Amino acid sequence: MHNINTRTLDLNLLVVFATLWETQNVTRASERLSLSQSAVSHALRRLRERLGDELFVIGRGGLVPTARAAELIGPVRDALSRLDDVLQGSAPFVPAAVQRKFRIASGDFVEFLILPRLIQHIAREAPGVMIEVVPLPPNSTVAALLESGEIDLIISSPMTLGAGLRHEPITTVSLLTLIWQREGLPPGRFPLDLYLERPQVMIEMHQRDGNIIDQTLQAQGLARRIGVLVQNFMAMPVIASQTGYICNLPGPIAEAFAATFGLSCHEPPVDFPAPELVAYWHSRFDADPGLQWLREQVKSCAVQLP
Repeated sequence: MHNINTRTLDLNLLVVFATLWETQNVTRASERLSLSQSAVSHALRRLRERLGDELFVIGRGGLVPTARAAELIGPVRDALSRLDDVLQGSAPFVPAAVQRKFRIASGDFVEFLILPRLIQHIAREAPGVMIEVVPLPPNSTVAALLESGEIDLIISSPMTLGAGLRHEPITTVSLLTLIWQREGLPPGRFPLDLYLERPQVMIEMHQRDGNIIDQTLQAQGLARRIGVLVQNFMAMPVIASQTGYICNLPGPIAEAFAATFGLSCHEPPVDFPAPELVAYWHSRFDADPGLQWLREQVKSCAVQLP
């Protein structure tokens, strides 16, 4: 058993250790840490000397942790996470080493559209990060929830909020119009007369400053028929497939739902503006490197949408 003076231990060595544990590869670890391979190898050599253990040995699939490394990884991750919490942004945010839960408020549309890609990315880059998705809160409570940190990020269509809140557009999505296949519509634009005549399934979203479809139709002296209001996107294609009602869905999920529920997918009869998705957070967390990182990951995943 080596006697280790923690006062003289370079904490950067523990960050390298945690990253090597996750990547099992010196090259990938160096890329994540923005260090040279030789610097990572040197850090591992120093840590081996301090701890008196190889920590990682060469295996068929890369670096294989020793039993001592397996004992250390949990406490090391906890220590790095606690230190990060105490410093609150003073130290660099190291995705590979952090243990943290982020709470995002959004509608189920965001869960379908962005969350799968975001989770896959985080599993690779920051396996200690957990994402919790909660429903969009009432507009009147948004500012307080973001300011308190009870919610880290809101992803929503544009909404009017008070002072102290920050926002950033993350993507726009086109709309497609769906109806059951038995209608026998040819490919292409949805007929305007049928669009105005047939009842529609509409999602109720209190955060929106008006509905982009109804605003566009009203500007042209037109109006659609609302047959039913629902609370989530998943209900829309289910109802449309069984009633013959029309529904309008974001393009990236419309085609998948159309194939699943026996619907035909069409360009809308009117060129509706592409709805915008916006990220909202409180200004008191502007300098939080973890939330800065989270916002960048969300934006990156949204940009990659088909």
